[in-house]
Amino acid sequence: SGINAEYGKQWYQRRVREAVVSTQSTQINCSSFLTDNIILTAGHGGFCSLWDMRTWKLISEFQDDGALHVTSVGHSSRHIAVGSDSGVVNLYNKDDIYKSSCKPLRAVMNLTTQIDSTVFNSTGELLAISSKELKHSMRLINLHSLKCVPNWPTANTPLAHVSSLHFSPNSGYIGVGTTKGKALLYRLTHYPSY
Repeated sequence: SGINAEYGKQWYQRRVREAVVSTQSTQINCSSFLTDNIILTAGHGGFCSLWDMRTWKLISEFQDDGALHVTSVGHSSRHIAVGSDSGVVNLYNKDDIYKSSCKPLRAVMNLTTQIDSTVFNSTGELLAISSKELKHSMRLINLHSLKCVPNWPTANTPLAHVSSLHFSPNSGYIGVGTTKGKALLYRLTHYPSY
């Protein structure tokens, strides 16, 4: 059973790589599974592609609004976040990305360097974005208002250069990794549980 499972895993990985590389004409910088069967890939030229992993075919493709290169993608049950090398993060309605002419709900322009992380919390109410090029380059976006949270992080929050982000399972905490090897943990008191 273990041998068959390992063979199946290797076969699946080869098939995914072949399906994407053989039909994608641009460099892929990032990807995210939207469902068990659909993967979003994005990269140079601002192109975002949706692939059906059951048939290995392209479902839809759209160009991220204003992006030269897409550097990070993330998703929740309702939204897709697409970060670019210019620091802009476009927020899309998840249902709209299947249209080739989809437009973002909002362009978040609070960072000015390449977006490295776009992470939604478990409820889809918050989006954390970051760039490791400049100190303190992290923002939280409230998805109800589609605006940045104004009171955190502050200029006194010791973030340094943020290299990774992740929310705890119930959104009570956000973990922030830095390029100096520190793992910072912040409590989000709006959420009662870990």
